[in-house]
Amino acid sequence: MIVPMKSVTLLALASDESSALEALRGLGVMQLLHTERCSAAAQSSAELLGAVRHVRQQLELLRPEDAASSSDNSVVRGKTVVETAEKLFDRKAELENRSAVLTQRLNRLAVWGDFQKETLEELEKKGVSVLLCSGSVDEFSVAETLEDVSVFVIRRSRDRVDFAAVATGGFSEETIAALPVFKLAEDDDPAGLQQEKDTITAQLLQLDEELTALSCEDGAVESYCRELEDQYNFDRAADAMSEHGAIAVLRGFVPEPELDALREEAKKQGWGLFIRDPKEDEEVPVLLKNNKFTRIIKPLFDFLGIAPGYWEIDISGGVLIFFTIFYAIIIGDAGYGVLFGLISLSGLLAARKKPALKAPMRLLLLLSIAATIWGALCGSWFGLSQIGSWQIPALKCFRDFASSTAKQANVQFFCFILAVLQISTGRIWRAIRERSWRALVQHLGWILIVWGNFFLTIRLIVYPGEFPVYMYYLYGIGLALVIVCGVNWKNPAAVFQFPFDIIGSFTDVLSYIRLFAVGLAGACIAGSFNNMAFDVSSISVLLIPAGVLVALAGHLLNIALAFLSVLVHAVRLNTLEFANHVGLSWSGQSFNPFKKIYKDKE
Repeated sequence: MIVPMKSVTLLALASDESSALEALRGLGVMQLLHTERCSAAAQSSAELLGAVRHVRQQLELLRPEDAASSSDNSVVRGKTVVETAEKLFDRKAELENRSAVLTQRLNRLAVWGDFQKETLEELEKKGVSVLLCSGSVDEFSVAETLEDVSVFVIRRSRDRVDFAAVATGGFSEETIAALPVFKLAEDDDPAGLQQEKDTITAQLLQLDEELTALSCEDGAVESYCRELEDQYNFDRAADAMSEHGAIAVLRGFVPEPELDALREEAKKQGWGLFIRDPKEDEEVPVLLKNNKFTRIIKPLFDFLGIAPGYWEIDISGGVLIFFTIFYAIIIGDAGYGVLFGLISLSGLLAARKKPALKAPMRLLLLLSIAATIWGALCGSWFGLSQIGSWQIPALKCFRDFASSTAKQANVQFFCFILAVLQISTGRIWRAIRERSWRALVQHLGWILIVWGNFFLTIRLIVYPGEFPVYMYYLYGIGLALVIVCGVNWKNPAAVFQFPFDIIGSFTDVLSYIRLFAVGLAGACIAGSFNNMAFDVSSISVLLIPAGVLVALAGHLLNIALAFLSVLVHAVRLNTLEFANHVGLSWSGQSFNPFKKIYKDKE
């Protein structure tokens, strides 16, 4: 359920602004309405926080998987680690840039081999001049015709020649002008450049070792980061507190159950409180209070970053039920379900050390159980449908459902049953939320139309035959109710949109066939790879490992596609088709109270 909110205006003495903010932060029950302005203090805190987060991300990339974290998680230690890491990263970037320059220069000089510039200078002193040249074939041909000049080809390509020009007694200015001279810089010495690069490589290795050692201080860095985030939030809260003479004013939203705690603190601090109900045009934050059942679906909402609007309703329970069924149909294999179940159980064991894993793993466990049950009913175990789960005595009642001749039609029928059940549930919730007899009549009409769409779809796609007479009654009565109570005849746009809404209700029901199609595609992919694996293995006993690899690669690909399909199709049916009939816009912003993030253990 969505927890009711109250709009609160807090009045305090301007001279007590800092202490009031500290007390309010310690209470942690009020989300503040921030202003657009950002003081220099808040901007400075934001920049520092951004820099520290960047350093933390870089250290996380360097941290070995099996490395143990340091036991010192103090803010002071975290600040020291960040400052040291920043210097090391800056030095590393500087050395990497220099190494890239050296690599580029060495590649440029590589064509001439391992020469020494001093050797060229000594030859020059002894009367033998050497020029390194690089030019086109025509320029090389010109060089060959020069008098008193010997040319030695070092490398020749289709359109370019690298060569050395040698002359005794030096080159004239005319000769130099005719040659494509490769100019050397003062320090273009391959041996010296390579030595410098090797030194830099050793220094980079040393820096990486030091940074890896610092990466084990992740707890201290996290503490420092949270402390900075607290400071940033405090500075923003100070910006949000407007002053009216000797009075400072702060506005925000507080959950109704937390009002008593706020009033008690207000008495202690001498604050004034003005409390009222939110207005419909205000952007009220959303705090969802889930029970043990609906709490399971929270990781999905957190992953998608969606929440219902404050004035809407919480459909977590409905989404959990239908999403679980959709997931089972899309995965469609008991073997996959068992595999995911084992992964979720391992994750729950790991959650003892990493509590953040507990909620996602609980959701995965529930989904895995559903996938296992559905796959068993359909007789599919890692794509081997011939196993026939219905042969198990306890599952014989599903023989007809899972038989090869009736399986596809029955699964399609089940998908459309899910469609009308979910859409009808959405309409019922919407009627309850709108709380008027016109809304009740209107949504009853839409429910009748949706059921008419169901019977129409069944006869067109699943079990072809004559349309039942009661389908026409459902359409007739449903259209009459919607026309009378659901169309605003004074609004031409609404009148024009009405026929498209009717068509849309049919396509909404029809779109649930995607569950069957995706599940069937997954079964076909798994079966195809199994057949390929069997074919490869049947050629020779020596090819059995290759057949196993083919099957393994195919199932891994199928699993990846199945998860992608869950995100695309199962999520869509809940957040679009279902949400549209409930009347949800998913425009809510989660409640984020002003509170202290970092708490010193001391």
